[in-house]
Amino acid sequence: MIAVVTGGSGFIGRNLVDRLLRDGHTVRCLVRANGGRAPSRVERHVVEYARPASLHSSRAFEGADVVFHLAGATRAVNEDAFRSANVLVTRHLLGALVARRLRPRFVFVSSQAAAGPAPALDRPIDESDAPRPIEAYGRSKAEAERLVEGFNDRLVTTIVRPCAVYGPRDRDFLTLFRMAARGWLVLPGVRDHWMSLLHVDDVVEGLLRAATRDRAAMRTYFLASREPVRWADVARSISDAAQRPARVVNLPRWVVRAAARVGDGVGLVTGRAPLANSSKAALGRDPYWVCSAARAREELGLPEPMTLPAGIRETYLWYVTQRWLRPQ
Repeated sequence: MIAVVTGGSGFIGRNLVDRLLRDGHTVRCLVRANGGRAPSRVERHVVEYARPASLHSSRAFEGADVVFHLAGATRAVNEDAFRSANVLVTRHLLGALVARRLRPRFVFVSSQAAAGPAPALDRPIDESDAPRPIEAYGRSKAEAERLVEGFNDRLVTTIVRPCAVYGPRDRDFLTLFRMAARGWLVLPGVRDHWMSLLHVDDVVEGLLRAATRDRAAMRTYFLASREPVRWADVARSISDAAQRPARVVNLPRWVVRAAARVGDGVGLVTGRAPLANSSKAALGRDPYWVCSAARAREELGLPEPMTLPAGIRETYLWYVTQRWLRPQ
């Protein structure tokens, strides 16, 4: 299989590329001239996503069987920046494939944020629910999903919505591990909130099956753990993996809102959105970020996902092995 991957230097993208290479596939990564480095042993194709002609002339798509589209922004200084990164890039990719009369399977990696939170713990959202994004990132992903669906008469597409993801190479969870190593864990007011959480290896498995199963054509899938978890349980698993008792500090909501406002101001000045910002704060308001992957398990035949303790422990050991963390 010849696979084209956008966002191959990112967290999920790098893990996807590694799996494709292990399985013996040819991998071509689209990269920006000043963007992240493509992993070794892949074909590197420099493009300018903002310039459609760059995609129209790229040789990366020739003979490709599947395009995994992961490139985008999870943090941005405003709504227009989210749309530029997540909607316009998607439009230019789809337009280039259609203009060149190419028909690889197009797998769009969206997010649970495009659908929004669940109304209750015992009512996880699924693919039958109308999208209800609550902040700029989710709205941009939902708009990109509608764009992909609009090409269904010209391309074979599949939309995949991973829930919250963790695992090797993830830097957001790395922050939590580093805090735990110091004996404390600060959570932004979400200690008792519930979420669906999935190890990156299980996400990659879902993406590969979505790209290769005929039944997945023109379908949308959530990828999620079978059971939701509380943030308090995640903190406990991190503390156990690091073998260091850690005190959980749950910040009051007013502190989170104040930090978000400060982060927004920093973003306006620097042009780069920090981790604390209004979009992230909005995601933390709802207590039930839970979704159902029943359709994906049935139609894609997904194996049982990794358990939280095993996945957290494996992630911790990867951080230590790569010297991102010092062993306790």
